[in-house]
Amino acid sequence: MLEVSSARALPMDAVSDVAAFLDGVQRSRIIGHVASSPIIFATVAAVVRQRVERRMGTWRTPLVRHLVLASRAHLGERQWAAVVGAGVDPVDVSVAGRDDLPIHPLAVRARSLEVVAQERETLERRLAAAWCSAESQWLWIDGGISGNLAVDEAAPAFGVVKSHSTLYGEQEALRTALSLTIGERGPLFLVQHRGRRGVASWYLRVHASDHGDPLHGLVRVEIAPPTGLFRIDDREQKHPDPVLVRSLAQRADTASGWILAERGPIALPDPRWDTLTYGVYACEQFLKAFIGS
Repeated sequence: MLEVSSARALPMDAVSDVAAFLDGVQRSRIIGHVASSPIIFATVAAVVRQRVERRMGTWRTPLVRHLVLASRAHLGERQWAAVVGAGVDPVDVSVAGRDDLPIHPLAVRARSLEVVAQERETLERRLAAAWCSAESQWLWIDGGISGNLAVDEAAPAFGVVKSHSTLYGEQEALRTALSLTIGERGPLFLVQHRGRRGVASWYLRVHASDHGDPLHGLVRVEIAPPTGLFRIDDREQKHPDPVLVRSLAQRADTASGWILAERGPIALPDPRWDTLTYGVYACEQFLKAFIGS
């Protein structure tokens, strides 16, 4: 944890400097079975919607990819060759994991959905990298940023995580996060992902709950931490640099103010309205019309 475990009240009248929003979607369906194994067709897409004079427009060209997924091991070489001979370039989900893929059709579907999600994330990372290399205005990324090396400490971008199947931080900090009131943020901490770089993160309450649900209106924000955040003392122990922590905390306060400023208009009738900003909702609606639902 980088700060003491207490809530920080933020001004509710900040003006947002967010210029654009990035989100991606994925669609998939089973189109048939060969040798009792499912063949899955999927579409992944990502878009940046930019706000200019209070109007949303599409930045550059949305990225779209269509996929056909199947298990080569389950189909067998003859059937696989027949699929390829039909003019299809299938993705072999058998090699997507380290273990043997069970023959159960639902296992093939689950593995396929993992591959589809990875492809969607790839498109999102490409768009985020393109924005950060070409623009100086701030980009709101739906989801985490740990997998995108282009979103570094100098990049004008941050990620906002809406769902909380996993809660991060030490126990005391989590108690603080779950009891935040509207307009408060929790303490800064680092999130370390296996195989990915660490990110600085904090929780923020954007909408209050009438029924006491601790996750209602709660988002988790991610930004890239500064290089050299930790220094090593004479005993070779790591300690956070207090100057860099203060700078990081100031960035967290600023970004939190922007997020609070984006609470309206509310993204109704979406049931996730308490954590879904309208800019990301606009991305989803655009992609739904662009590739179909």
